[in-house]
Amino acid sequence: MTLDEFVGQGWNDHGADPQAVWNRLPEGIPLADTSLGIAQLANLATHVSGEHLGRWDDGLAFLDRLIDLPHFDPEKPEGKAVHRLGAVLHYCAGRPAETEARLARTQDPNRNPSSSRVRMLAVASSALAQHRRTEEAMAAFQEALSLASYGPDAGDPAAQALAITGNNLAAEMETRAELNDEEKALMLRAAEVGRKYWEIAGNWMNVERAEYRLAMSNLRAGREEHALRHAETCLRIVEENGTPAGELFFAQEALAKSHHALGQSEAAHSARDAASGVLASIEDEGFRQYCQGELAKLDAALAAV
Repeated sequence: MTLDEFVGQGWNDHGADPQAVWNRLPEGIPLADTSLGIAQLANLATHVSGEHLGRWDDGLAFLDRLIDLPHFDPEKPEGKAVHRLGAVLHYCAGRPAETEARLARTQDPNRNPSSSRVRMLAVASSALAQHRRTEEAMAAFQEALSLASYGPDAGDPAAQALAITGNNLAAEMETRAELNDEEKALMLRAAEVGRKYWEIAGNWMNVERAEYRLAMSNLRAGREEHALRHAETCLRIVEENGTPAGELFFAQEALAKSHHALGQSEAAHSARDAASGVLASIEDEGFRQYCQGELAKLDAALAAV
């Protein structure tokens, strides 16, 4: 098995069983024979040990094993990335001095001095939110946004970090059974930030999906009119870019949910039928089956009135 296969399998499996993925991560160490490979394994290890398991120190111990490998180069971007991940884990563990020590090893003279800290705080905020440490997550996220006032462009990884974190934070919080006002505010802010920075760092599909995320987050927050506007924008962007079937399905699904929440039954069923109508055009079988499952959920919601 190659490292790419090992890491890819880990990402595929970690959501369902993060402990099992964590248990087998040491098997990847002998496969990490390049600087890039070390960074890839470190990224997976940090995500699983931190965001999923909350085992900050175990994650740090694993990173230290990677840092000791002969192919680790602290001067390469990949080496700096590993130290940044260490800073994330120290930050979440509440150790500011150790966080700063790790961050000091990540500076790139070719980027804004705040870029690395923005990236660290973005990842940390997502991990903290996963563990319901909402106040701390909000503080980290807001600090990242304040530091990003320098204006990261498409070539600055900080822009993509904020885009990804915004999307992931919002999506995770949408799934919670209950949200207090503070959590709703963080969810909405995260979705807005995701949209803003995908405009900078991504392509039309990233932007369209960010509009979908905004529709879903606003629905979850009880802001139905806002949700409908974002669903309509999502659909417009899809139609302006060739209407790929999978993207069109979810744009119509967002419209159906938004109309339904507003009590607009006829419009909701019309959007539902439009979503159903594109299923056969989705070429990837696995994705098509997933969409069929989402359509069944939508049908159940529409029938529950």
